[in-house]
Amino acid sequence: GASAKTGVQETKVTEHKSSSKTAREITALVAKSQIAWNKGDLNAFMEDYLRSKEVAYVSNGTVKRGFEAIREHYVSRYGNNRASMGQLFLTELEISDLGDKHVLCIGKFTVVHHSHVPIYGRFSLIFVRTKGGWKIVYDHSSQ
Repeated sequence: GASAKTGVQETKVTEHKSSSKTAREITALVAKSQIAWNKGDLNAFMEDYLRSKEVAYVSNGTVKRGFEAIREHYVSRYGNNRASMGQLFLTELEISDLGDKHVLCIGKFTVVHHSHVPIYGRFSLIFVRTKGGWKIVYDHSSQ
């Protein structure tokens, strides 16, 4: 349902093969990312990515490596303010453990913007457990 405060669709897990604690943690991170995007706060959205040259983003036949390259991709594609970024909805989450320190999160993304047709697609995120909490080490998004 929509939250009266934010007008943002809630992120819900449809299936998980993970401990309920891990699934709750990953779901909370994904929901936080969605809220940051919808406020036009790209820096807050990027907080969930590992600040490393090793982090990878795969989309539209290309691979971006490194935190800064991923951030630059988002800025060039969507800008870095609420008007240019539109509204992001992350739904249909499936969360699975990949060993002790990694989690896979598969879901659906929708970007709604007044100036173009909504963008729909699927994403796969691999999170790694760090001292600072869960961080995205791999992101594959396709339309």
